[in-house]
Amino acid sequence: MIEWRFFEENDLDWIIDSSKQMFAESEWSDGEYDEEKVKKYFYQILGNPIYMFGIIGLKDDQKAGFMTGRVGEHLFMKTLFARESELYVSPEYRGSAVAMTMMKKFIEWAKGMEADEVYFEPSTNGKLNKFDAMAKRLDMEVTSKTYRKKL
Repeated sequence: MIEWRFFEENDLDWIIDSSKQMFAESEWSDGEYDEEKVKKYFYQILGNPIYMFGIIGLKDDQKAGFMTGRVGEHLFMKTLFARESELYVSPEYRGSAVAMTMMKKFIEWAKGMEADEVYFEPSTNGKLNKFDAMAKRLDMEVTSKTYRKKL
């Protein structure tokens, strides 16, 4: 069974371990992981539930992934948007519906926050087709690409 719940303070160690794994799999793995920054971000989410989002995805009562995001306002108009910051599913739970469950919850949360749009900006380390398929199942459309150049 797949479920979700909001972050709780006792999730910090698991979030640190999972974010290390996420970092190791990412395009940024040649950088330096910053555990203190993860801790600050985690507590920022806990301390600001009005506009910040943090959930744990559960599969058969086991922590399987996490997702964070926030609500913001466009510079050029007053409408609100919700933007995903991190979406991670542990390797052993990929292929289950954990990611889809968290994405749907984020969309539901964004509606409750009166956001007009939702953005997912995946960094998939070359596996964009899998994410693309999930986004299409949520009736999302591609609106941009991200370009990067390391300096």
